[in-house]
Amino acid sequence: MKRLLSLFVFIGVTLLSTAQIDQDDPFKKMDDQYNARMAKMNQDYEATMKRMQEEYDARLKAMNQAFKKYLKKGFTEVEPTEEKVKPVEVPKPIDQPVYKPDKDIEVKPVDKLDPIKEPDRVDIPEKRDPVEIELPAPVKPDVVIADAAAFSISPIFKVPAGSEAYTQDVSIDFFGSQASLVVDKRMSALTIKTVKPAAFAGYWDDFTGTYYQVYLESLLKYAEDKNLNDWGIYQLIDLTSRQLHSTANGRTMWTWAMLNQAGYQAKIGYSGSTVYLLLPFMQEVYEKPFYNIDGSNFYLMSSKKGIKNMMTYTKDFGGATKKVDLHLPFALNYTDERNTVVRKTTLPNETQPLQLKMDKTIMAFLNSYPQTVNTVYLNAAMSANVKEALYEHIQPRIEGKNETQAVTYLLDYLHNSFEYKTDRDQFNREKMFFPDEIFYYPYSDCEDRTVLFTRLVNELLGLDAIAITYFSHMAAAVSFSGPVEGYSFLVDGRRYTITDPTYINAPIGSVMPEYEGYTPLAIKINNDSRLNNIWQIIARSLENGNEGNIVIADRTVAENGKMMVSGWFINDITIGSNQYTAVGGTRDLWFATFDQGGSLEWFKPVNCSNNGFTQAFNAGKEGNVYALINYTGTISMDRRRLGKSEQAAHLVLGLSGRAQPILNETIDFKVPEGKKLAFYGKYKADGTKIDLLSFPTDKISFEPKITIDSKNEVVVRGVVGEIEGLTKDVPIILSSAEFSAEGQIESYMRAFEGQDVNRHMVALFSTLKLLSQNGGRISGITVRNLMNKHNPDFYKHNPDVYKSLLSMQFVINDGGVVKIETYKERNVSLFSMKIKNNSNLQITRPNDDNYHIKFLNGVEVGKAIIWYDLNSITLLPDGNMVFDYDTDHTRRNVSIDEVIN
Repeated sequence: MKRLLSLFVFIGVTLLSTAQIDQDDPFKKMDDQYNARMAKMNQDYEATMKRMQEEYDARLKAMNQAFKKYLKKGFTEVEPTEEKVKPVEVPKPIDQPVYKPDKDIEVKPVDKLDPIKEPDRVDIPEKRDPVEIELPAPVKPDVVIADAAAFSISPIFKVPAGSEAYTQDVSIDFFGSQASLVVDKRMSALTIKTVKPAAFAGYWDDFTGTYYQVYLESLLKYAEDKNLNDWGIYQLIDLTSRQLHSTANGRTMWTWAMLNQAGYQAKIGYSGSTVYLLLPFMQEVYEKPFYNIDGSNFYLMSSKKGIKNMMTYTKDFGGATKKVDLHLPFALNYTDERNTVVRKTTLPNETQPLQLKMDKTIMAFLNSYPQTVNTVYLNAAMSANVKEALYEHIQPRIEGKNETQAVTYLLDYLHNSFEYKTDRDQFNREKMFFPDEIFYYPYSDCEDRTVLFTRLVNELLGLDAIAITYFSHMAAAVSFSGPVEGYSFLVDGRRYTITDPTYINAPIGSVMPEYEGYTPLAIKINNDSRLNNIWQIIARSLENGNEGNIVIADRTVAENGKMMVSGWFINDITIGSNQYTAVGGTRDLWFATFDQGGSLEWFKPVNCSNNGFTQAFNAGKEGNVYALINYTGTISMDRRRLGKSEQAAHLVLGLSGRAQPILNETIDFKVPEGKKLAFYGKYKADGTKIDLLSFPTDKISFEPKITIDSKNEVVVRGVVGEIEGLTKDVPIILSSAEFSAEGQIESYMRAFEGQDVNRHMVALFSTLKLLSQNGGRISGITVRNLMNKHNPDFYKHNPDVYKSLLSMQFVINDGGVVKIETYKERNVSLFSMKIKNNSNLQITRPNDDNYHIKFLNGVEVGKAIIWYDLNSITLLPDGNMVFDYDTDHTRRNVSIDEVIN
């Protein structure tokens, strides 16, 4: 994947030239008029920003003072609860069981099995005949939303002016990799002399008097770059505290204060002369004592036994709203060759083992995890190196096989390529593996194999899979497209057939003899693969007859199992028996809900008189749909106006499970071109507003996002002025006679050449700047002419690329979206990229230096066998490019100098 290249790289680099630049800029008159109209708007903006910053600073100061005051009197004693041992404590089989085909086993399908939550402890039930099984009352399954954030730091802060005089660089050893961060050098002097509430309040006052924001800014940047989740954030803060402070109390106090300012509901408690850190988790954690405080469990992080006479407090700091989420949905981005170790695995019928490069930092980080619920492991992302090497070798070996043949191949792999040993024998403790770890350690057990097997089935075959647990064993079950012989059962109306990756050589549908007659528990898995059968059914039902007119942009799964989808459409579309027409010939939005079988429940269009698109999307716990819509003009639903704005505005929209509006708020801030404004809103599930805060920022450190917290409250984060082509209201007609695309690009090039921009990136930045304007087209013929003029030998060295570029034209920024059209609607291949007709992208500017290209649909990266959806490319002025692809947001860094001569 190292040679991943955007189409724009090839276009931009071919434009490099020292030719004479036409000084008569056709945009000058239009830009002068535009700048004149914007002058007053800029003045108003600066005044508004100053007021907002003052309001935000005052609010933060008030929160800090209120919390300081509360700490002085808020401590009371709490009783510890002993740590819980992970369920299923019956010893697992010491030896890996082997299937004996000569045994006369009567295979009967189980009629129905509803998934239930795992109990705290499972005793060995008495064996009984399968016919007499009494099924337990169904309980909602533990369904994990696949698009959970990789990190959830609240970046609502602005580094104060003057902080530079107090900052210092620190290098933190993060499990063998160096994390370069920045701190206020006064922080190492923070101390606590006595362990009592008044001293805690004083420490909080001293801490908030430093520029703690500079550390949070560097921490967030590192977390984004490495795809760290909440556990990674906690570990990094804890490791930093160990470098800054020599005493245990000093480390605990600093970690506690920083976690709170980062938005986490961390608490401190004390007993005698020792301070303890108490941390809440979204999931249940085992083998750590905890204290139940106001209905939530707070785990003791520094001791394996509960501390008696613990004094702590109940209320949270006003800026702390989050618990630590242990899910790991995104691939950790550690790729240093110097930090790798090679492990081998052998595929079925192969003699030459496959070598997998594994990062030691990733493995050490995963080993730091506390024991938690099974869904964390079953839904975790694999590291990019392991996933891509493994999939590239397995995929051709299952190509052409039917579903049962392919699953049999994967079972053969799991049965015979891994040495078996229980956790107690290998680690002297329970340790469930993340997907990577089964390759790293010499032995694995039934849980570990189920984790890997279900991932392979879902991502390589596109079949739904679940985990099933008995009192001392875990296996898997797969939902095939048609009937399959063997033990099977119904979960949420779908039939799953048992596939046991630990039962050596056992065929599909076989159950180990010792577990026949027992009722297992079902654990649902995300199954969010783009190949997944349900998602394929949904996509086909929406696109059937609507090709080229409908785009599927976002999808997610609610906790009740409903599947939520959103996108936009143009012209006329037909969904079911209903026909919908885009109002005024523009791009209209839509939202839809499907049941667990993939059947449409409702489809709701949202009409935009000008332009609109969904920047963020999520599902509530009860199946509500929430969206953050960026639009201009009038936006309406069911002939009811939802909002109107001539400038780029945001609409926070909430729809109930019955498609009725429950939340409708327009966030209409007038932001001049090149300026940005961030906002943060919080709402109850029924749409009641809890909070709405806007604040200025020069550096936007988060993307628009909607999250649903543990209280089912909706948190909306957004940025006004982020998308190129929305805030500038002057239409630029690229097809006009007096316009020269070549001349305009060269004009932009000259400006970038005066800045510290890589020589190859100069042309690319100039092309993107032109693409960010509103209206018109750039055709393949124009690209060819530019190539022939400025790089006449390009077609000789790259004939395939040259031919492919001629097959495309760009529809320039239709209200923030750039569309790629291809000749005769054919797919275009460019090295490691596949570009479909009517692909769409957006150009954003995270800050003044970078360009960020977000691919909304239709562009994939990979090789001839394995392809992944391309999410985005970030372009840096020094020539570096960051590619983000696949649902787990795998990232690769590529230097433009390495791929362009």
